[in-house]
Amino acid sequence: MRRKIALLLGLLLISLLAFPVQSQSCVLPASRTTWTSATTVKTYNMTANCTFSTSSGYFLRINSGTFTINGNGYTINADSNARAFDIRAGATLILNNVTITGLNDTGRQVIQVFGVNAYLDADDVTFRNNTAMNILLVGTNARVDLDNVRFENNTGTGSREGALDINAAATVNLGNAIFTNNTGNSHAIWVTGNGTTLNVTGCLTFSGNSGTIGTETNFGNIPTVNNNNIGACVGGGFTTATPTPLPATATALAMTAAAEGTATAEAEGTATALAMTATSTPTPTPTLTLTPTLTDTPDPVVPPDPVAPPAPSDPRTSKKKAKDPPRPTPTATPRPAYAASYTALQTETGMTFEAAYGLESGVHFRQLDGGGIGIQSIIDAGPLAALDVYGYVEQGVEVCFPQIGRVIFLDARTMPRAITTLPATVKNGMTCVYLDSPGSLVLLPN
Repeated sequence: MRRKIALLLGLLLISLLAFPVQSQSCVLPASRTTWTSATTVKTYNMTANCTFSTSSGYFLRINSGTFTINGNGYTINADSNARAFDIRAGATLILNNVTITGLNDTGRQVIQVFGVNAYLDADDVTFRNNTAMNILLVGTNARVDLDNVRFENNTGTGSREGALDINAAATVNLGNAIFTNNTGNSHAIWVTGNGTTLNVTGCLTFSGNSGTIGTETNFGNIPTVNNNNIGACVGGGFTTATPTPLPATATALAMTAAAEGTATAEAEGTATALAMTATSTPTPTPTLTLTPTLTDTPDPVVPPDPVAPPAPSDPRTSKKKAKDPPRPTPTATPRPAYAASYTALQTETGMTFEAAYGLESGVHFRQLDGGGIGIQSIIDAGPLAALDVYGYVEQGVEVCFPQIGRVIFLDARTMPRAITTLPATVKNGMTCVYLDSPGSLVLLPN
């Protein structure tokens, strides 16, 4: 009997090693799969992070039909040697609210959309920490719609491979995108080939990349780049901070330099950067205009002393002042949380913060207790966490709490403070909200 059990366990171990694997609770196929219109399941709702392992060239190839993956804030950890998705002619893939990471193959892409009428619709998708020839390759009359997407810390390889590579008469409609710290030998976005089109219809932000948008002629034909509404993206909702048209002079300079091939890559990048800077850099907001916000945040339980103070020499006054309970208040809520202390605050609370123009741009955070909330009905609801956000909040700020719940906002612009419930999204098990005005956030149980 023991020998039979040992034999069965050995066979099970061999089967696990022989076939691609993923996390047990992931709903996506467990191995390299080809989807067609005859595939039974058309929509996959992820309930956990998915981790794949295979020596094949791809995980999921879509040859025909329409398939939808709702990531629900979870992550697809790609194999280091295989692209995550390969979308062929006539096929459609819809991706929602998912992060794709882990590819480490300089000869492939995270996603390839290739072939006539091949189509990718990606909304709220993040490509992070991938090393590949291209992160997203679009070509041969394919079409891609991207909205609320992030390309973060990816590395492209080769001579002109960017995070987003569009060629061969493909069309990409880019509505709201942030490109951060994508490096390699090329621009973050590369557009080349006769009939190839990039339409920027929403906000677009570049930070720390090798370049911004690059173009290349093909047999004398210049691809089309329509930068009609470039503005800085802010917060988790990707609203546009400055939705003004890209300056024509700077755009023409960048496009002409690329088209004629007379400018160096550095000169082209400089011209494009001038265009981006003209719209993405916010008009400086005087800090003094935000100062009234700070007057709303002190401990509300401290009433003004209605009695005129006696002469300083009166010993009774000295004793009373020494015992005055408001004095310890700074130690109860000690944190103005300037840039140097953000790391400590995040480590201490598990919260994460993002601001459109960086955490050193004048936005501040302070953890609150019950006294800081100051509204008994909210305190009685059992807050899981509370945070005061003040300073340059108008730029757009995203706050993520480590617990799941609903978020109440106490607006500092009104007195008494108006109370609303903010729309929240769940990202990797965290509750995230976006705000663009000062006030207090209170996370309550659902």
